Amino acid sequence: MSWSRIFSRPPHEAGSTGSSRVFIYLALAVFSLLLAYQLVLNHDSLGAIAPWRSGLLAGTPTDDKKDAADGWAGSAMNGTLQEDVDQAGSSSITDSVALPTPAPEPVPEPAHDVVSVSAPAPESVTSSIPSPGSTPKPEIGSIPITKELVVAAMSYSNMSWVENNVPDWKSNIYRADMRPGEAQFTVPENKGNEAMVYLTYLIDRYDSLPDVIVLVHGGRYQWHNDNPLYDSVISIKDLQLHYVQQAGYVNLRCTWAIGCPAELEPARYFRERPDDRDHPTAMEFPDQFQILFPGEELPEVIGVPCCSQFAVSKEAVRRRSKEDYIRMQKWLLESPLDAATSGRIFEYAWHIMFGQVPQLCLDARECYCNTYGYCDLDDDTLANQWVWRGMVLPPSWPNPEPEPEPVPEPVPEPVPEPEPAQPETGPEPEPEPESKPEEPVQPGEVEDVSQNGYADHYQ
Repeated sequence: MSWSRIFSRPPHEAGSTGSSRVFIYLALAVFSLLLAYQLVLNHDSLGAIAPWRSGLLAGTPTDDKKDAADGWAGSAMNGTLQEDVDQAGSSSITDSVALPTPAPEPVPEPAHDVVSVSAPAPESVTSSIPSPGSTPKPEIGSIPITKELVVAAMSYSNMSWVENNVPDWKSNIYRADMRPGEAQFTVPENKGNEAMVYLTYLIDRYDSLPDVIVLVHGGRYQWHNDNPLYDSVISIKDLQLHYVQQAGYVNLRCTWAIGCPAELEPARYFRERPDDRDHPTAMEFPDQFQILFPGEELPEVIGVPCCSQFAVSKEAVRRRSKEDYIRMQKWLLESPLDAATSGRIFEYAWHIMFGQVPQLCLDARECYCNTYGYCDLDDDTLANQWVWRGMVLPPSWPNPEPEPEPVPEPVPEPVPEPEPAQPETGPEPEPEPESKPEEPVQPGEVEDVSQNGYADHYQ
């Protein structure tokens, strides 16, 4: 039996088989063309997948065409545009695409002080994208710092220096000797020096505090201001606000003169009760400290630069409750102590109130660098940063008083030598009459003493 005869088709079926094969080939060709055409039409849709490869979220406010263009532009920076080729190797794209680059919009400057932070170039798009459901936290120093001045002044104080020199600070000028309604900011009673002003502000603004508060006296030029000109404007302008936020409490003086390294010994005075009437603050401090800070340990030594001018952060103030400050103000109002003593008790307690150690005497060189940014002071400049000139500056300060012109000493005139006396020639003198004996003074008469030398002595 021949296998070719079995599998061979009859002659009448050969024509129909050939036409069927042609039809199948045509159908496959049409299908291939339709598939290729569909791939070309859906190119933009396929390109929309690129943003997910780059890490862009679905909510990014750009259309599909812009996303595809960004993907093309990214690959164009590496050379010729390339497209994945299918298994058949049907096509490749070599045409370059020129995309317009949008101009960057100008960024407005912030109205508040901003600590400048240089941002590194992003390594990839995904590095700046937060994970879904998380809230990005701002970098340190990138948020504007709100700041206010609290000034303890009197009705006669000229406060124009604040507005003229530090207008970017919101100022709260308290006229301590004026009644409510007579000035914008007043105190319940003028007592305790600057302490009443500071406590009043902390109570009034406890719920709306700025990030940084600077509390100072009313005079611009004061002997205790820690710079060569004794100028409050310099201290305020050069203050490093980010350091205040970090430290919580910052004294505006760095020099150790007056207050450091040790000013008070409360624990010893409490134990020994010395009779130190020349230092009433030292005698009163132990008992009053325990009233103001109940439950806190009485310090052995307190050391802090004078003179009740400092900066404090909002967080440091709120470590204590508002009721604490109200209680301290009540103590000040009711205290029988004089204003100087009660105010000085607070002077050596502010830093403790805001969470610092009792003996807060920092290295001066380090303090100037952190507090004011003076980080390159040599030894001579450091020694002359603050010089004692007494508690009263010259009236013309900071202009030096003119030196008086030297007065020439008078030149004595030469005294001529007296000529030798010549013997007088003339008539001979007449003989003197004989003197009579003096008569005694009778009772009731006044003796004439005009010629006896006493009259000249009493004139």
